[in-house]
Amino acid sequence: MRAMPRGRRVAAALAVPALLLVSACSQAVDVPPSTSTPTPGTTTSSDGLPPAPDRLRVAISFDQPGLGVKDGDEHSGLDVDVSRYVAQQMGTERITFVQAIPDQRETLLATGQVDMVVSSYSMTPQRAEQVRFAGPYLVTDQELLLPRRSSIRSPQELRGFTVCGAAGSSATQRLVRDYTGLHIVEEKSVDACVDRLREGEVKAVTSDTTILAGYLEEEDGSDLRLSGRPFGRESYGIGLAKDDRALCYRVSEGLRTMISSGEWRRAVARNLPSAKVIGRQTYRPPQVRSCTSPTTPTSSGSSTSS
Repeated sequence: MRAMPRGRRVAAALAVPALLLVSACSQAVDVPPSTSTPTPGTTTSSDGLPPAPDRLRVAISFDQPGLGVKDGDEHSGLDVDVSRYVAQQMGTERITFVQAIPDQRETLLATGQVDMVVSSYSMTPQRAEQVRFAGPYLVTDQELLLPRRSSIRSPQELRGFTVCGAAGSSATQRLVRDYTGLHIVEEKSVDACVDRLREGEVKAVTSDTTILAGYLEEEDGSDLRLSGRPFGRESYGIGLAKDDRALCYRVSEGLRTMISSGEWRRAVARNLPSAKVIGRQTYRPPQVRSCTSPTTPTSSGSSTSS
């Protein structure tokens, strides 16, 4: 289901005020009980933790091929598979998927509209000041998406040209910080930027390689290419409320089980382009950092970003 009719993806990417997201753009999905055997250290309610939630509200992207796509009533992508697996490991019975727009992810958590954000959410030090991260569950490069016939290979060659990036994206922030002389325009989503690229309104789109490569897999992706020269690297984490240590601990244990069981590799291969396209490091299982158990006396809580 990686390919999605363009009209549907554009509609899904329309800007929606953060406070209306849950009611306007949510989809409930029942999660079957997990049949995986937990690895040593996986927690249950008997370990002194509060019971796992029966229902999780999870913010995902609706328009990122390979990661999070909503097509009718169906959700697909790596972020969706990670969300479901972790929920199963915790014993959660129901997920409500909510649309995540890049510059509204912190707001969704801070206002209590969602319990988790699983939406190509890079673990940066700035974000770690506002949210708690479990992960990473994927490591990816950052680069450029270009028209097939473009001769551009690197950000340095874009001096004087206009580049589009998603508002609130770490890839956009890195490009602005590290490369001078570019004209940057921001859209609510990468999908909207790709539309502008195809219309000739911008010279390139910046985002993570994993996100951009998804557009090459679509039926109309033959007119696009990646720059082939990454200029940064990001680690995707699961964003949680800053004070929710118990959920962070459970989620990190669920991620470890997903990796050790082999399901992580299967999910990556099932959803993402080949390692030749997005890089071998993205296919390597990441090292999940520890979220300290809330039953362990400590003044430090979650893992933070690199």
